[in-house]
Order: sequence, then structure tokens, then C-alpha cells
Amino acid sequence: MSENLRLLGHLLIALALGVLIGAERGIAKGQPDGGEKRRFAGIRTFGLISLLGAVSIHFANHFGAVFFAASFFGFVLLVITAYIKTRTGEDVGATTEVTAILTFLYGAFCMTEYRLVAIVLAVFTALILHTKEVVHSFVSRITEGEFYATLKFAIIALVILPFLPKNVYFGFFNPYEVWLIVVIVSGIEFAGYLIMKLLPPRKGLALIGLLGGIISSTALVLNASRESKEEGTITNSLAFSSAIASSTAFLKVVILVYIVNRDIVDEVVLPMAIMFIMGMTGALLLWRKTGVEKEVKMINLRSPFTLSPALKFGVLFAFIIFLTTFGNKYFGAIGVYATSLLGGIVNINAPTVSLAQLAHGEITVRVATFGIVIATCVNTISKAGIAFLLGSKEFSRLVAISSAFPIAGAMVYSIVFMFSATTL
Repeated sequence: MSENLRLLGHLLIALALGVLIGAERGIAKGQPDGGEKRRFAGIRTFGLISLLGAVSIHFANHFGAVFFAASFFGFVLLVITAYIKTRTGEDVGATTEVTAILTFLYGAFCMTEYRLVAIVLAVFTALILHTKEVVHSFVSRITEGEFYATLKFAIIALVILPFLPKNVYFGFFNPYEVWLIVVIVSGIEFAGYLIMKLLPPRKGLALIGLLGGIISSTALVLNASRESKEEGTITNSLAFSSAIASSTAFLKVVILVYIVNRDIVDEVVLPMAIMFIMGMTGALLLWRKTGVEKEVKMINLRSPFTLSPALKFGVLFAFIIFLTTFGNKYFGAIGVYATSLLGGIVNINAPTVSLAQLAHGEITVRVATFGIVIATCVNTISKAGIAFLLGSKEFSRLVAISSAFPIAGAMVYSIVFMFSATTL
């Protein structure tokens, strides 16, 4: 009896997965612009297709693998025949037909130890099918240059990375680890860039700042500074988005540290949380002034997932690693802090990941944490400098005010840090 119940449970899972996919196909079919007008399968048929795959693999256990192969081959022929009959003279896609074949296989998977994989894949299949318009809209916004650059980076990241040597040269340079960090940082930034591309051309102020902070807070402040001179009526809104981006950068630091060296993330979380909260406090003060302004338009940020920025970051990261190692060897903690200060002027990612990596043994956790705080403070100040040099007077004033909040939080942490260091 228990064996029959187990079999029935597996078959019902297969049926449910087919119904889920079939329901999505039925919804898409009912839309006036759903694409393919004539489909051979709906919610009931997809449920039966998945059940057919499950039954086929079950009987194959008794009659041999040839039974399942014959069932699958016969079903594929049925799908091809249905496709030929339902297609018209116009260009008709084969999404539903391909989905039907996948549904058959998902049903078969439900009868094996991979049924959890089948469930996950079926849910993702339904999600992919249902986001047709979103995906098409996203693809239409991708430029040829962005796509070509992404392909080049994908080749270097996925093809060349595994073959890079993992040996340490000159006492600090590991080609594999350096490029792995480049891939990780660019991947995080590209994820934010993808989300921004998926959104409508006009977005909320906070969301612009949030995603801009993930992609590049410095790039967002730079673009906002230029925009403030051309669009003086939205100066407060641009300053608010810049403040959000700078605050989000502190959360990005925590993510990078967690990926590179989880052992020190507990130490880094406290100062970054303080700076984030203080930064958001400064941003909220600017929020009250944005109500009467029109919504901020799309801030044009270039894709970070390209070859040139990745190579530049790789060189900068290796250079920061060298300076930090050299400074620590000959000048101790002071040398590390000086390197963090210099690195933070240009980029916040390079000093963050280099310090987190060196905290595996070359430097102490406390030194690495304080070095990261120094780098983030200097980077925040440098963004205020960009606003002063390129932005309008009002914009630079607002950015300076909002930047003072996380700097004040970092100073309080630093005082406590130095006091605790002297008492240990």
C-alpha cells in the first residue's frame, strides 16, 4: 500500500507541474497580443503531457529503457505534426511546442530522485514564459555595443579564467585570484545594471540611487553633477538620488567582504551599518525638498560588464594589493591606512577586496576593517569633490551636506576604535 501511495504522490506532482505550465500557456493564449494564436495544447493537455512522461518512465523500469525512448520519440513526432498543422504563412514561434517537450521530461523526472530539480525547472519555465514582454522590452534596450562587450567579457571570464595560473608571483600577485575578484565585482555591478535596464525609462528617485550605488555610486554622482547644471529644476532630486547611491555603496562593501573573506564580515558590518544609517538620514533630509519637483529621468550609466573597465579594475586591484603588502611590510598598519586612503580616492571596490583578502593572514582583522573605513570615507569625500567641480552650486552644497552624515558616523566609530585599541 505504501508503495502505491508513493507512486501516486509522484504522479500527482508530475500532473501539478504540467497544470502549472499549461495555466501559463492558457493565460498567454488569452492575451490579445500573446503571439501564437493557435496552440495545440492548453492547461489540460499540458497536465496530461507531464503525466505521460511520468507514466512512461515508470513503465520503462519494468519493460526497459526502450519503452521510454519509444514514448518520447512518438511524442516528439506528435508535437512536430501539431506544429506543422497549426502554423500559418506568417512567422510563428515554437515556444509552446518546445515547452511541451520539456514538460514531458519534467514529468519523467518526477519519477526519479531528481524530482526536486523538475519542480524548480518547471517553476522557472513558467516564469520565463510569463515574462515574455519584459524580456522583449529588455532586449530592445540593449545596444549592439553592450551585447558585443558582454560577449567579450563572458569569453574572458568563463573561458580564460579557469586556465589562469593559481601560483603567487612576486610575493603578492595571483593571476587567478585577481581575475576572479574582477569577475565577482563586475558581476554584482552588472546585476544592478540589468535591473535598471528592465525598469521603465522613468523611475523613482530612491530606486535610481539604490541601483546606481550597486553599479557605481561614483558614476551616478558624476552624471548627476553634469545633469544638475543642465536641469536646474531637479537639483534636489538629483542630490537625493546621489545620497542614496553613496549610502548603498556601504552595503555593497559588506557584500564584497562577505564574498572575499567571511571571517571579517562581522567586524566590517558595524561601521558600514553606521555609515549607511547616517547616509540614509542625510538623504531623508533632502527628500522633503523633492516633492514639488518633476520625476528624475533615466540617469545614463554605461554597462560595467565590459572589457575595458574590467581590465582597468584588475590592474588597479593588483596595484592596491602590491601597495598594501608593501606598506604593511615596511610601515605596518600606518602603511596599510595610507594605501587605503589613496585607493579610496579612485575606487572603493579595489581597497575593499584587497584588504579583505589580505586579512586572511597578512594583516589583522582590525587593521583591515579600519582600512576599509578609511577607504569608504575618502571615497565619499571624493564624490563630494566631483559634485563641487562638475555640479551646480546648489547641487554640490546638498551633496556635501548629505556626505557629512556618514563621515560623522565613521568618525565616531574611529574614535571608539582607537580608544578600544589603546585599552587592549
